[in-house]
Amino acid sequence: MDTSIENFLSSHPFAETTKAKYASILINLEGLPLSDWQSADLLNYLKSKITWGNSTQCLALNTIKKYLRWKYGNTHPALNTRLKKIAPRRQRTLSMDQARDLLAMFNPHTPKGARDLAIAALALDTGLRCSELCRLTPKDFDLDNRTLSVIVKGGQWANAVYSPATANCIYKWLAFRDPKYKTIFYSLHFSCKGHELKREGMNTIMRYWGKSLGFKISPHDLRRSFATLTTILGAPSRIVQVAGRWSQIQMVELYTRDIDQSLITPFLPTASLIEQIETSYQ
Repeated sequence: MDTSIENFLSSHPFAETTKAKYASILINLEGLPLSDWQSADLLNYLKSKITWGNSTQCLALNTIKKYLRWKYGNTHPALNTRLKKIAPRRQRTLSMDQARDLLAMFNPHTPKGARDLAIAALALDTGLRCSELCRLTPKDFDLDNRTLSVIVKGGQWANAVYSPATANCIYKWLAFRDPKYKTIFYSLHFSCKGHELKREGMNTIMRYWGKSLGFKISPHDLRRSFATLTTILGAPSRIVQVAGRWSQIQMVELYTRDIDQSLITPFLPTASLIEQIETSYQ
């Protein structure tokens, strides 16, 4: 990798996953005459990546502009490049019935069942990202107060809260958990027992859940489900934002954009108004 790219990544407090994403984009720029680029050059470069969808192109644009600003200053002409962002397609979110079926599928009287139930319950209650679930250790938990601390995206510590029911699920797993292992959740497969779960390992576990239930599940599906289900259950958007550790309220709106509009039914005014009218006639 070009030295200047390494220096750029090292000079910013990016999370490791963010660094990896940025590096995969910037490494393609090596050897290109970036100092001479105009907006049209950058736009043509992005459009030449025919395997990149709109979201990847937008990410690449923002990444490259950050790099150009760092390397050449705020006057680089390509910094004026604009790209229309297309609304992403509908993303998976568990319905209330699917979430209930998920929690009901585990046998908490076995090590694997107890572990998986604790993971699912915690993910639904907190909206933790995959990497955050993987890196949790027992010392990150305050089970008495039902809180935890975790290093989140951006490398900062943040807190999360969970319900008494989830705390009970965690206690059931702790009865099986071997304390000699570092992370609270680890592999139970005989070939790598005790190994810290990585992103792919957590995704594999949840893909297996989905196969058993007949619908797909990923860690980020559960993060979206946290936002959606708490909103359906009546949590104000501001509380969902804080509990989900989002820096902007717009992210809650993005994650909950596929809520079924029929859920407005109990709040529609006409039924209540007519009931008041009928009551007044009695």
